[in-house]
Amino acid sequence: MRITQVRALIVVGVLILIAVSTSWYAIANDSQTAAGRENCEPGDIPVDVTLPEPHQVSVKVLNATNTSDLAGSAAGSLKEYGFKIEDTGESKKDEGKSSVEIHYGPKALGGGHLLRSYFADDTAVFDLKNENDFVEIILFDGFQQVNTESDARNEVGIIGRPEAPEGTCAIE
Repeated sequence: MRITQVRALIVVGVLILIAVSTSWYAIANDSQTAAGRENCEPGDIPVDVTLPEPHQVSVKVLNATNTSDLAGSAAGSLKEYGFKIEDTGESKKDEGKSSVEIHYGPKALGGGHLLRSYFADDTAVFDLKNENDFVEIILFDGFQQVNTESDARNEVGIIGRPEAPEGTCAIE
């Protein structure tokens, strides 16, 4: 081997070593892996603000009307769309702010946001103290039906991505 070939191999080897070490450093120090945790104030609860797929969301549907099996009917539609149904039943509440109330806490923020797209005239009720990992839906007088999947996709485009409520900080 000639001296020029040896020098060329040394230069190429050094360049490969620099490329590998730079790539490793960039991956190890990627700021996106923290995904917003640096913006958390002390005492804030981290919440996942990604929009989940329906099969990742557990739902409890409650009926607050005199119509029999309204919760079962709505739960059946949601199950068809891929949601996991935890339970159905009667609600102790007799009056709501709208025809549907969607209750969720920090563990179910994305699911609560997604379910808003499946109901017209809904009121989202976020509670920091709600430790459930499922979304509770309460149906009141005026509820007619669950939106179709295409209507829900359109609605997601309108309402956008979930945002971290007060007292929480966003992570992805």
